[in-house]
Amino acid sequence: MQISNYLKKDGRGQQELTPDLNTIKQGNNMNLLQNIKRGVQQRPQRVIIYGPEGVGKSTLAAGLPAPLFLDTEEGTQHMNVDRIQVDHYGAMLEALQDIYKEARNGSLPYKTLVVDTGDRLWDMCARQVIRDYNASPKDGKISSIESIGYGKGYAQASEMFVNLLSVFDNCRNAGLHIAVICHCRVETVNPPEGEAYTMYTIKINAPAKQAITAKEKLKEWGDAILFCNYVTTFTDGGKAKGGELRAVYTEHRATWEAKNRHGMPTVMAMDAGEISRLLFGTGCEFSGNAPAGEKQEPLPVQQEKPAPSLADQLAAVINDVPGALNFLAYKKEIQPGQGLEAVSEKFASFILSAPDRFNTAVLQHNTPTAR
Repeated sequence: MQISNYLKKDGRGQQELTPDLNTIKQGNNMNLLQNIKRGVQQRPQRVIIYGPEGVGKSTLAAGLPAPLFLDTEEGTQHMNVDRIQVDHYGAMLEALQDIYKEARNGSLPYKTLVVDTGDRLWDMCARQVIRDYNASPKDGKISSIESIGYGKGYAQASEMFVNLLSVFDNCRNAGLHIAVICHCRVETVNPPEGEAYTMYTIKINAPAKQAITAKEKLKEWGDAILFCNYVTTFTDGGKAKGGELRAVYTEHRATWEAKNRHGMPTVMAMDAGEISRLLFGTGCEFSGNAPAGEKQEPLPVQQEKPAPSLADQLAAVINDVPGALNFLAYKKEIQPGQGLEAVSEKFASFILSAPDRFNTAVLQHNTPTAR
């Protein structure tokens, strides 16, 4: 059946692509129901790996199947990996086009394209907008995207950012997994109900409004978002303790952004081989690029222990517990003879939010000369 059968004249005598229902009915050999397929279909994955500086994001990505790094900030110089240095938008596009051609021809010896880091992608776009404007300036050259009036510069940069994601998809369609590495930032969330709280989120180097938009586009684009962080444990006294143990979080929580569509464990060790197997399917093996010793033992059982009680948390921040009990009894927050477990949740929250202020008040109360 020729495509001309679907074309009809519009009111201006031009042709537009509009289905002719009579023609479709005659196409007995075009029964779409015959094309129904069932089962899991393996496709190259789009993965966002983010976390604080130095946690091992690049090292984790180096262990993904046959990686090629697009290094935007010379952050892989200490690693034994294959890389292309890209420091501006044009270089990024040129590299992606060459990679796409080689992948389509089946001559590319890599399976995973790693962008390190994605923080700078929007900034690259903004600098390219300035570069393009200065190539043919109407009102003189500019040094800031803000100098392009009516927000047009920001709109152009955001459009170029989305275009970059589309070019990444071209490489994905050619058979490559795409991994974008980002740093994180702590953001305050003000929900419609309840109190404000903080959470880890993906960092984008852009003005606040544009950063939010770009981050949401990137999150929608990704098939998986993996949050990497150091594991915080608690001592018997309730004090937080950070160690060398690191973890990958794969599901969204109030304190971080994450997602996956592969039934991955909620918390995993930073084991590139196991993560590759779960993300990319069987047959995807550890690349061997990550330094020896990066594979960790499974996270200890203590990660599942409940958080310390309020009484333990209070004991960890109060300098003089006996003196504090006297002060709390004086303030009628507890009854004489009761312990910290009797402190109300509201007053405990006040103590934990301002322990120095509380300890000063306790000291003044229990110092005779201060009364």
